[in-house]
Amino acid sequence: MVWLKKNWFLVGLLVTLLLAVLLSGPGSRMNPGGWTNRIIVIVLFLITGLKLPSDRIMQDLATPRLHLMIQLFIFILAPLYFLTAGLFFRDTLDGQLLIGIYALAVLPTTVSTCIVFTQSSGGNTVAAVFNAALSNTAGILISPVLLSLLLSSSGRALPTEQLLSTIRSLLLNMLAPIVAGQLLRLAIRDWVTAHGKGLGAASNALILGVVFLAFSKTASDPSFAGHLASLPWPIVYLAVSHIILVVAAAGLGRLLRLNVADRVTALFVAPQKTLALGAPLLTIYFTGQEVLGVALLPLVFYHPFQILVASILKSLPLVRTATAAAEAVGSRTASS
Repeated sequence: MVWLKKNWFLVGLLVTLLLAVLLSGPGSRMNPGGWTNRIIVIVLFLITGLKLPSDRIMQDLATPRLHLMIQLFIFILAPLYFLTAGLFFRDTLDGQLLIGIYALAVLPTTVSTCIVFTQSSGGNTVAAVFNAALSNTAGILISPVLLSLLLSSSGRALPTEQLLSTIRSLLLNMLAPIVAGQLLRLAIRDWVTAHGKGLGAASNALILGVVFLAFSKTASDPSFAGHLASLPWPIVYLAVSHIILVVAAAGLGRLLRLNVADRVTALFVAPQKTLALGAPLLTIYFTGQEVLGVALLPLVFYHPFQILVASILKSLPLVRTATAAAEAVGSRTASS
């Protein structure tokens, strides 16, 4: 029960996928005209705005090399890596799954997971918060543009007018609720702090709702089973790719001569991709397209796998050094 309580979202994700396949008909009927999904997304990002500590964005400019490295890694290096690898494996990977990999490539880092692992490993927690807040806010505009550029090689890129319409929809359904949540946060910040865990649980439940509605629609298509049958190789590819990106983040941090705490931060923040922003963003981007559920599959696998890798990374010598240094600083502070 303790394990289940700690990992309920991952278990819920598996159960949600199973229910979406078994109840594809009722699930599709639960989202008439896409309104159910739209309401869920608006509420989800209102909560995101309440929780997002974007007030720290202008407070931590002390390590510009770290911030620049992480943002370039998220929005340039990772997409370039997946574009090159995607072209290399074009004949091996299923076409719609390749679109999902491109969609994964352009997403920002996780909203909270990277912060939790950075904090527990003695990294620069303020920098992790800064980059998570910055990339997720900027990603609402940057990610769909990058995705359209990556998909241009596959013929799936949105026409300019449709892309602009998608961006307007993202601004209305995602950015506007975040702004409203931020304004509300100014008035009830203490309440938000006190109920942070409850708000986090509500956000995760809403994400599961978005995933259920997306997969229900796709699972009703007879060709969906064929996409599932072609999953093993893409899963292996994504697993190897994440490890490569983790190694690249570590190497780049060393090349830039970042201190140990900042290198640990880069290790946990730069290679991760967000399901919290990704599922709603892709739902809006692929509105009315059958590719949506299949496009979400790479992200649904990548999310738990990156958590597993981050858990293993905590045992590395670099992370242990950062943890020991953070504990030593805490001890000195407490004694003084």
